[in-house]
Amino acid sequence: MQFKATYVDSYTNSTTANVMFADPETNPDQPFVLSFSRPIEPGFEDSAYYFEINDQSYGSYGGLTLVRLSRNSIEIKVEPYVVEKFEVEDFAEASVQFEVDEKKYQDILENMRRIFKGFSEYQEV
Repeated sequence: MQFKATYVDSYTNSTTANVMFADPETNPDQPFVLSFSRPIEPGFEDSAYYFEINDQSYGSYGGLTLVRLSRNSIEIKVEPYVVEKFEVEDFAEASVQFEVDEKKYQDILENMRRIFKGFSEYQEV
């Protein structure tokens, strides 16, 4: 799956760090979405990250072999057993292009580091 995100959000509330890349313009009824989250409350340090492709039907706690973030793109590779569970072969890999200002990019970096803290599949290039 590949798309250009026209909507990018990165935020932390009192319990969770969240990052979302979406394209609500190409197909408003079924937008492309790639999102990540993880609890940040004390006591949840050992929790798994959560990711979704398009909606909760295609979500998983853990299950990625690669998450590569660069200044204008993010790429993921999904574990084969998760792809099998999703029953959508196109979800084995995802590549998202995006354009954000420096402040938003720093917010994305900060939250992605929170979400993937302790997980070796996360890379910044």
